Amino acid sequence: MQSNSAQVVTETERDDELTAIEYLRQARRLDAAISVKRKELKKLEETATALSSPAFGDKVKTSGVNDAMKTVDKIIMLDAEIKEEISRLIDLKTEIHDRINRVAVQDYITLLTSRYILCNPFPKIAEDMDVDERTLYRWHGIALELFRKENHML
Repeated sequence: MQSNSAQVVTETERDDELTAIEYLRQARRLDAAISVKRKELKKLEETATALSSPAFGDKVKTSGVNDAMKTVDKIIMLDAEIKEEISRLIDLKTEIHDRINRVAVQDYITLLTSRYILCNPFPKIAEDMDVDERTLYRWHGIALELFRKENHML
């Protein structure tokens, strides 16, 4: 099965293909794609559980068996795809974290890590860092600029 998840561009590829924010948003997009696939997997598992076994004396319908087998095959394939994407997400977050740490200011590292690794919304980050949202948005712009420069990006 071919994966149609978010395209991931790594450090080994051309950095000038993405802006800093596009690069950082990759983990968030891949995380969202994994969440959607997990929900799909849960639905498939519920469908497989709902398929009932024939009672004694009932004729076994081969189409029902084939449907159940197709559902089980889909579950196995989707589960493998999710595991592969989780592995990619871990690698991507590690790479992004390493690149965020190139920024020299600890508050900016904290902000970028919270936003792009932990996927926290700005209001929560502002609360966690004990700053108002206007200050956080200003810091975010500065942090992105420093990230861009330190990582030689657009």
